[in-house]
Amino acid sequence: MDLLLFFFLPLIGMLWFLNLVTLIKKIKEDKACQNQIIFGAALSFIFIGLFMFWIVGLY
Repeated sequence: MDLLLFFFLPLIGMLWFLNLVTLIKKIKEDKACQNQIIFGAALSFIFIGLFMFWIVGLY
């Protein structure tokens, strides 16, 4: 459970942030950004799922 808390959640958070920065850059440059939107949604789903799994593991 500690591996989940100290490795996977920060890793997914970092990937989510990098994806957000890339999305903002592409929007500013008027480029296609569908891949970043889908990747961001998948990362959000994984992040929330892992966070919920960690919360349930506390009890």
